[in-house]
Order: sequence, then structure tokens, then C-alpha cells
Amino acid sequence: MLSPYAKAALFVIRFSACGLVILSGCLYSTDVFLYLSHHPVSRPAVLAFKAVPVLAGAALYVKSKKMAIYLTKDLE
Repeated sequence: MLSPYAKAALFVIRFSACGLVILSGCLYSTDVFLYLSHHPVSRPAVLAFKAVPVLAGAALYVKSKKMAIYLTKDLE
């Protein structure tokens, strides 16, 4: 059972992770439209940098419960 502080921290962490995933989707949308219109896609290095928010968001989401408990352990 999580304390109310841990639940709030969990919400904020998961909300941030969701925001990073949405940000990455916005960054990739231009490349998807270029691909669908048969234009050449950007350089692979640029596409790799655009994938960083997805990876960070996924890592945040996976570790969110442990992070929330760690951040709120002194508040209980």
C-alpha cells in the first residue's frame, strides 16, 4: 500500500514519462509525413537523437514505483 505522498510522486513521474513519449511522437511526426510523401528520410543520427525521449520515458515509467517510494521514504 502506497502512502498519499508516494501516490502523488508516482503520478508526477508517470505523467512526465507520458509527456516524454508524446514529445518524441511529435518529433517523429515530420519524418513520418516525409516518408509517406516519398521524400528521403533524415540522416540516421538525427532519427537516433529523436528516439532519446521515448527511451527516457520508458525508463521512467518502468522505474517509477521504486523512484516514488525512494523519494517519499522520509515523508512518512
